[in-house]
Amino acid sequence: MNRSAHPVVRIDRLSKIYRPKRTLGSSHSSHPVIALNQVSLDIERGEIFGLVGGSGSGKTTLGRLLVKLEKSDGGKIYLSENDTTRIRGQALKAFRAKVQMIFQDPYQSLNPQLTIFDTVSEPLIIHKTSSRSTRIKKVRKVLTTVGFSPAEDYFSRYPHELSGGQRQRVAIARAIVLNPEFIVADEPTSMLDATNSFQIFNILSDLRKKQRVTFLFITHSLAAANFLCDRIGVIYHGNLVEKGPARQIIRHPAHPYTKALLDALPSYCQDPACTFHNTLLESPRDLPGSSHYCPFFTLCREADPYQCASETPNMIHLSATHSAACFKAG
Repeated sequence: MNRSAHPVVRIDRLSKIYRPKRTLGSSHSSHPVIALNQVSLDIERGEIFGLVGGSGSGKTTLGRLLVKLEKSDGGKIYLSENDTTRIRGQALKAFRAKVQMIFQDPYQSLNPQLTIFDTVSEPLIIHKTSSRSTRIKKVRKVLTTVGFSPAEDYFSRYPHELSGGQRQRVAIARAIVLNPEFIVADEPTSMLDATNSFQIFNILSDLRKKQRVTFLFITHSLAAANFLCDRIGVIYHGNLVEKGPARQIIRHPAHPYTKALLDALPSYCQDPACTFHNTLLESPRDLPGSSHYCPFFTLCREADPYQCASETPNMIHLSATHSAACFKAG
């Protein structure tokens, strides 16, 4: 993919900190949780960018910040070079027409009291974009796009009458009905079986190719990201530790955490030419006394006991398109 001078989404040193509130009768409060630590990345037009990480890595928090479901504690978010970090009012309403989100759980993301037609047409009504006759045509078109045929047969149905895969396709239809520029897909297949997951992957891929929709695809699986995404960013405890083309990262991972994610794939290393990386310690080492250290230090078998325990690595460029935050990556 040719990198453009003006990406659709640009994230500059984005941070999010959760500060637990004191409860009645408690003499102390818990320590703040750093969900995102100065994350920076660009997402190109028409690209599917995969954000990969384990539970608690901060990937869903990043997605929620991008669609304005939460506020950041630092950094900037740009949409087509326009700063959207603190927008409100009419500017926020216009932003919501351009940026949509597909949630992880299709059971919770759809209103059980609305029919499929009302669910998909609701964004059109909120943004006052068309008459009822035009809405009917638009809903028919997007439902057909996501695999419902004939679409009219599903207009009067309710979410409980659909399968999990069908519900997720309705959620995708609702997300694309306003022709957004950018969509955050937050683990949209994690609750689906392999067959339905493959169908959802094909729908997202077709939307990218035919309608030039740009996606942030959030997942815990490097295999899914490799199948669907152009580029991948790997996130660990709120820190972006590696980013680059999907195939390059899969074939030549640079960060020990990325290598550990690959080792965890059931089908990885069935090729005799493949090397098992074995970067995880059997038990975590103690935290260093310094306040500056590599976030993966406690679990990393390759960590330098001095440098990695006293310095925080910055992103270094391994090539024009591949970079990693690791002292040993070069």
